[in-house]
Amino acid sequence: METAVAVRQDAQVINYEDYAMTPDRIVKQVGLIQEVMKCVMREGEHYGKIPGCGDKPTLLKPGAEKLSTTFRLAPSYLVTEKSLPAGHREYQVICTLTHIPTGVIFGQGVGAASTMESKYRYRKQERVCPKCGKETIIKGKAEYGGGYICFAKKGGCGAKFKEDDKAITDQIVGRVEYEDPADYYNTILKMAKKRAHVDATLTCTAASDIFTQDVEDLPSHLLKREPAPPVDVPKQEAPQDTPQDEPDDIPEEFRDEPKEEIPLISEPQRKRLFAISKKAGWPNDDLKQYLQERYGISHTSEIPKAKYEEICTWVESHTGWGG
Repeated sequence: METAVAVRQDAQVINYEDYAMTPDRIVKQVGLIQEVMKCVMREGEHYGKIPGCGDKPTLLKPGAEKLSTTFRLAPSYLVTEKSLPAGHREYQVICTLTHIPTGVIFGQGVGAASTMESKYRYRKQERVCPKCGKETIIKGKAEYGGGYICFAKKGGCGAKFKEDDKAITDQIVGRVEYEDPADYYNTILKMAKKRAHVDATLTCTAASDIFTQDVEDLPSHLLKREPAPPVDVPKQEAPQDTPQDEPDDIPEEFRDEPKEEIPLISEPQRKRLFAISKKAGWPNDDLKQYLQERYGISHTSEIPKAKYEEICTWVESHTGWGG
């Protein structure tokens, strides 16, 4: 005997089977999402795989917009602002997706962002050269007199400083707080809005089995894979004829560190960033200065994929470096 699930509402019996999607329609919906991924979306721009976070791609803001357009879903937002100590702020956003042809609400998603998040609260402070003003100071090698050098190969002026020069040693280095959290109010509002939209899109299109979300927003130290267990390898004698480094080479402790492969953005992503900055009124010099001062990046081709959406969001919400 078949039993229909029904409820009584306003003296009417509503049979939920009349509104349920059939397995065939669900399969077609999943197929449509996969077809859009194949024909319209591009990896690294609309979605991407983050190293250390499994094989499931994370849905990015442009990808959420594409899926919303595909299913004719219009987003609307409810924003709640919360003031935090020391001028910090948090935004909580609810995104509602409404079916444009019918006006039916399909579902909601939530997102939050705060200036207390480490990437908006802190920056890495390097030693600054007192002469040229660039963050290119490195420790000199003992065999060449020690002290400190404004490293020319990193764009410095080549100046040298004594080991106890207070102009160098008295500088605060490492993780320091940004001076004015208000500089990031608009950025975190955009970020909370993006997170809510992605969440709503995954919920309303039932695409969570295809995509994940917010992985690209994790701190970089959480994105690294666990190191492989050590393997016993017979030690080999180092060759004796290795040429000595030049005096202005990178110090030994930096040169010998293994370099981790970091996925960088693609050429279409670079063009999108330039289009965003142009629309927002950014001079090219401002964009270059912003990337250099905020991330230590000298060229857009060096932008890590994990930081791309954060950079685009900040650029889109400002009119220049400091704007």
